[in-house]
Amino acid sequence: MSDVRLGFIGTGGNMNRHLRELTQIGGSTFVAFCDIVVEKAERAVQQYGGKAYADYNEMLAKEQLDAVYISIPPFAHGPPEKAVIAAGLPMFVEKPVHMDADEAKEIAAEIEDKGIITACGYQERYLDIIDKAQELLASRRVGFFMGYWMGGMPGGWWREKAKSGGQLMEQTTHEFDMARYLFGEVKTVYAVARYDLIPNTDYDIEEASAVSLQFESGVFGIMFSACFTTNGLRRSGLDIFCEDGSIEYHLRRAVVLSTSEGKTEWKPENNCTIDMDSTFIEAVRTGDGSAIRSPYSDAAKTAILSIAANQSLETGDPIHLV
Repeated sequence: MSDVRLGFIGTGGNMNRHLRELTQIGGSTFVAFCDIVVEKAERAVQQYGGKAYADYNEMLAKEQLDAVYISIPPFAHGPPEKAVIAAGLPMFVEKPVHMDADEAKEIAAEIEDKGIITACGYQERYLDIIDKAQELLASRRVGFFMGYWMGGMPGGWWREKAKSGGQLMEQTTHEFDMARYLFGEVKTVYAVARYDLIPNTDYDIEEASAVSLQFESGVFGIMFSACFTTNGLRRSGLDIFCEDGSIEYHLRRAVVLSTSEGKTEWKPENNCTIDMDSTFIEAVRTGDGSAIRSPYSDAAKTAILSIAANQSLETGDPIHLV
């Protein structure tokens, strides 16, 4: 295969990041862009070439594509993925992959049925410092961990629970995914939240939450999330406690091992998002998806974890996943 011929569904901020990185990587041709706001697709065409569409079904029918990127708001997932599966094309799907657990499972089953190559946007899995964290954890017993995703509140559809799934679905999903990547599958979820920290009527999502996670491996942890901070406070990552010390993961910035002998810090030497995109493009080119660290089937499990946390917020009960 020469250049991989790509189509794009959605042309918002996340997709623009992928477009910049794919341009830097090389080896692909941007054939078509689709957005329900066709002017956005046309702007992408002006910058990168190709053809603009307002209907992804029309794009899939008319263009000769090797693969498709999908980067759309959480509430819009489902129909585009099914259309790409019907076309038999590999696809990269940005997180979160779905807001409905049964639908996510159904799509994952269809993908497996057809043997379609997929990748999803959990870029932290590609960090070299996460490889180091796995190496450090392999020789240690983990007692528990605390995780964080803290910051301010974005605008637009993000503030509507029915459209975004809230912070647990849109942001904390990255830390849920990393916890799964490091510790395995979660069997029980219990969540609590606050909604009264900022007097405001233009959103209906939780402002702060704590999610208790019990893993099949015996590890347990609590994930704290906050979008009420207005003073620039930002904290995201994991603090992992082992028998001989702790391992801190500072989101995309560092892994720190602390023991009685002192501290050792590792900083990333790779660009995880470029590595994620280049791995997908190479998989499409060769037909071998074995190097992809977050295929749809796995990303669906992370989405289901976020969905379970939201269900626990609604019901006040623990949610059992296995």
